[in-house]
Amino acid sequence: MAKLQEIEKKGRAINSKFAAYMEKHLLYELFYEIAIQLMIQKPEDHIVFMKQYLQLAAKKLNISNIILIAPTSFDRIALAKVLQEELGVHPLTLKDLRNVCSQHDDGCHCKESEDLACAMRKILESEATFRESGWILVDLPRTKREAQIFQRIGIIPTHVIQLIVSNDTENSKICTDIFACYKTCDPTSTSKNMKHRPYLKNLRDLREVYGHCLIEVEVGIRSIDELGKDCAKLTKIKKHCGAPSLFRIALVGSRGSGCTTLAKYLAERFNLVHIDYDQIMEQARLQQNFLGKMLRTFEDKWGERPKPKLRIQVIEKYISEYECLKRGWVLTGYPKTVEDFKLLDLNPTPPNRVIFVEVNGDVCRERLLNRRYNFVTGSKHILSRTNYADNDDCKLTIHSRDLRLVVERDLQEYEENVTNMMQYAGESAIKIDGNEEERIVREQIEAIIMRPISSWHSRVPKPPPVIDPMNIEFDPYDEPDSRVGNGMLLVHPVILIHRASYFRNITPFAWCHI
Repeated sequence: MAKLQEIEKKGRAINSKFAAYMEKHLLYELFYEIAIQLMIQKPEDHIVFMKQYLQLAAKKLNISNIILIAPTSFDRIALAKVLQEELGVHPLTLKDLRNVCSQHDDGCHCKESEDLACAMRKILESEATFRESGWILVDLPRTKREAQIFQRIGIIPTHVIQLIVSNDTENSKICTDIFACYKTCDPTSTSKNMKHRPYLKNLRDLREVYGHCLIEVEVGIRSIDELGKDCAKLTKIKKHCGAPSLFRIALVGSRGSGCTTLAKYLAERFNLVHIDYDQIMEQARLQQNFLGKMLRTFEDKWGERPKPKLRIQVIEKYISEYECLKRGWVLTGYPKTVEDFKLLDLNPTPPNRVIFVEVNGDVCRERLLNRRYNFVTGSKHILSRTNYADNDDCKLTIHSRDLRLVVERDLQEYEENVTNMMQYAGESAIKIDGNEEERIVREQIEAIIMRPISSWHSRVPKPPPVIDPMNIEFDPYDEPDSRVGNGMLLVHPVILIHRASYFRNITPFAWCHI
């Protein structure tokens, strides 16, 4: 029985490593792309096709192919140029494709939509820059049928951006003098509505075709540069291709930021395991093993926390358990420093969603100092929200962790380390404003974790490079290496050798005489 449990445990560990490895290298997305091209191309020998297309498919995972949908009055060309600067994509317009159609007239008497699709395919086949950097279509597809023709021929976007332009924004783009052209800018103008009606009709059809990769962006009062940068950030988020994945969430915030409350909500909402660092650390201290003994040793020293390598051992013990591997988890109270963050990323199942909850320090301080616990029932109360006159039997006391000295120390520690952790996490982390209402914060976090997995692998620290001893230059005045004599060659002190390459030129006969 014990043997079977050991085999089952090893199998779970291997599966968890496989899942994290597939997420890291986007293997689901890779084979999803290959499957799409197999259905489009329908090669006779699919094995040969996959071998030849594999390298190109791997490159296409990080390439953005965008279709821009916006009213005709909006300056789409200017926005496309901003996206070209931000992402490196090359804009293509209706005029560009028509020019290609006239230059490559192969006698194919297709309709215009099919002609444009053929021209687009010829551009992608002949111009390597479009395949390697991506493209953005500005004026098309214009109708549902045209979009279906583009899809059938293999022109499939990764993102479709629909710009929502309000009447006020549209008028401000067109007019320079609102009194001189009031009739033109009036939303109730009949001529304007007649021009706008075909766009609205085609918009519904295009949204139906591209619903799986559609992104709605409201223009508002932003400039073209600001709008382009925001759209570029959205295109860096890859759409979910149906790959199975588990939520492994790290909620990072100071004490009093509400991370624990949010974690309990997420655990109930998505059936996750909530791992609270302070709670499991207290449990580990009470255990009669080597780790518990080491933790109690640090506890006896006032003001000194356990070392990062001890802290990560406690975390790894919990996130490698069966329930966490099966259901996913949400972690609070950890990491505390950037060293903790790096050690957590080296785990086989690191967090694939990192969320920083930003709350004003004064708000956190007020929440913690006004918090009381009922030592009979264990319930938690806030002084400003509790009416004690109606409940004289309420036995409230201050928790030792909510003393002012401890609170100030914890808040200061977080402020000193949060900047470095954010820099280390980079674009793989999301920041939210925790000062909003609880309902709004919950909705924001739900929207964040429901997105596809971010590029957490970009922040995983690389192991130090392996140094080849044969490439190291030795100096006779260096301090002697302590490893000499432990399986290494002992050299007579009279012999001075300046370069390790000298050893490679010594014959076996010469070695015997040395």
